[in-house]
Amino acid sequence: MRGLVMTSVMAGLVFAAAAAQAAPLNRQEVKVPFSFVVNGQELPAGTYSVQFDDMNAGTLLLRGDKASAYVLTAPVVGDSVPSDSSLVFAKEKGRYHLAQIWNGDSGGQTVLGTR
Repeated sequence: MRGLVMTSVMAGLVFAAAAAQAAPLNRQEVKVPFSFVVNGQELPAGTYSVQFDDMNAGTLLLRGDKASAYVLTAPVVGDSVPSDSSLVFAKEKGRYHLAQIWNGDSGGQTVLGTR
C-alpha cells in the first residue's frame, strides 16, 4: 500500500461471543491490549464492543468504556480468509491502525481511510 511497509498483527484478538448472537459479527466484544488509531482518532487499550450498523451497510461502531468511533468499511477482496474472527492492525510509524475486521468463514471488511 503506497510503498509503505506495514506489519499486520492478529495478536490473538479473537472476538469473544457476547451472549447468543442473532447474526455473525452483529455484536461482539474484543479486548485490544494496545492503543490504536481509527479515522485519525486514537483509542486507548481496552475492551470494545464491535457492532455493524444494520441500517448503514459498511458502517461499524467500536464502543469502549473511554472512547468510541464509527468506522467505514468495504469487503476485503482476496481468497485468504482467517479461520477465526479477528481484528487486523497495521503498524506504521510506531502506531497501530485498525486495518481489517474478519468474521471467520464469513469473510472480512477492510477499514476505509485508516490513516
